[in-house]
Amino acid sequence: MKTFDKAIKESIPTLVVFMHHGSQDAVEVKYIVDGVKSKYNGKANVVKADDPYGKLKVSYRLEEYPTYILFKEGQELMRESGRKTESQLEEMIDRAL
Repeated sequence: MKTFDKAIKESIPTLVVFMHHGSQDAVEVKYIVDGVKSKYNGKANVVKADDPYGKLKVSYRLEEYPTYILFKEGQELMRESGRKTESQLEEMIDRAL
């Protein structure tokens, strides 16, 4: 399993899903993210980053969970927050391919 620190530096797009395991949306988000991850296997990375202690919230200036940040070669390309559908996440990735 890749850590998001490694994955965001790769030449293929990496969608990092920042979430808090204890949140109400955590189970739904996990299900949606797993679907996106299987669709883009090899073409894009999809990495979940659980933030139980809030350290990532500070480092990445997250205002809410879940937050989705798309990276490519270490650069942030776009950021979305809140509930998203599988197709909305796929659209984010498709823009970077």
